[in-house]
Amino acid sequence: MKGKIGTRGSHFLLNTGQKIPAIGLGTWQSGGDLCVEAVKTALSVGYRHVDCAHLYGNEVEVGEALGEAFNDTSLKREDVFLTSKLFCTMNSLNKMENSVRVSLKNLGVSYLDLYLMHWPESSAFGDATDPPTKSGNEYRQFLSRFKTTWKAMEGLVELGLVRAIGVSNFSIQQIKELLKFAKNCAGCQSGRLLILGLRNCGSSCFGIVAFFLLIKNSTITWCRSCLQIHRITIVR
Repeated sequence: MKGKIGTRGSHFLLNTGQKIPAIGLGTWQSGGDLCVEAVKTALSVGYRHVDCAHLYGNEVEVGEALGEAFNDTSLKREDVFLTSKLFCTMNSLNKMENSVRVSLKNLGVSYLDLYLMHWPESSAFGDATDPPTKSGNEYRQFLSRFKTTWKAMEGLVELGLVRAIGVSNFSIQQIKELLKFAKNCAGCQSGRLLILGLRNCGSSCFGIVAFFLLIKNSTITWCRSCLQIHRITIVR
């Protein structure tokens, strides 16, 4: 259909049995009315995967767009794959549960399809409703015990708040460490290192979700090599 996203190769299967749309809308650096309109427009032309994060500070706007789409069109909650991310301050089960419930309230839904550990790091600053505004080394410290965080995330699946869990911005070595103890690994939103090297991890447990696929090659040098990967060229 003209003006719509095609269905060829439109989904990938997670080991939970869920289907994750091959193309999704990222919401980083989007806010206010522009965010609402962007999400609504994306849904109207066929996007069925919306990627969010607590840190982005725009889940209320995304939720507004989702609510309007669910009320004004034939779309239902189960038609849209929603991803959000756990920020570095929420590494215990109690804090995670609070953080997820804040995201669910902001998005106006009862569950997330995929919940990602945003960074393999932890911070003592901020809480579920007020992510830290500081940046860089001032608030980040390497999370050497992300096993504890992952185990707590598995608890969110058992609570029914999220359907699948994964990681974001992990190095290949961190992925390998995670695979030693992960019970439920279904998804991976990946940065450059994972796109270029996940094949070396020796496991098919994780799928790859890449970002910045539509960015101009001249803007970021490493995008040139990322865009040549076979699985990425398929969906392009």
